[in-house]
Amino acid sequence: MRLRFAFWLASLAAVAGATPMPHSAMAQGFGQPMRGPTNILGRSYPGKIKAIGVESMTVNLREGGPQTVLYSDIWRLRRSFASDEPNGSSIVDFGNNRMFIAASFDALVAEVSKKLPLTKFTAPNGDTIYLVANKVTDITGAIPGLHNPASKTVVGTRNGSQQVLETIADTKKVIAAASIAR
Repeated sequence: MRLRFAFWLASLAAVAGATPMPHSAMAQGFGQPMRGPTNILGRSYPGKIKAIGVESMTVNLREGGPQTVLYSDIWRLRRSFASDEPNGSSIVDFGNNRMFIAASFDALVAEVSKKLPLTKFTAPNGDTIYLVANKVTDITGAIPGLHNPASKTVVGTRNGSQQVLETIADTKKVIAAASIAR
């Protein structure tokens, strides 16, 4: 136990610049940038967009393999905001899965909007989110005590739901307009 504490203290001091880091610590990867997959709370996160196809998009995973998502499975696009999500990534929710992409959110929205009717809403935290209009199954009012106090409406899909700041009437108008436009 004392050896672990001494090693921890030495590595902490080395990061702070107080003492040089021992070679044994460098061999274990301390003080060097991560080179392997990003793993936060047991999850590995994908990397950059590899290809945008007619019916799907492919993303290179940090583990090395590709991940393909059909546009027909996507129901929400948003930026990362939770503590267990990689900062600055764009998030694609498809089916019951989530994909973290190290690409510009605006570029991702522009590409996906060419294939799907996206509707723009405001999440309770103030971030912009996009829902696929033809995936919406129900629109209900937010219930006090159950939903975020700032939320006015809950938009449901087969794969999940999203609380938004827009009113029920405004939400219905936006979704109807996006569905008709396609």
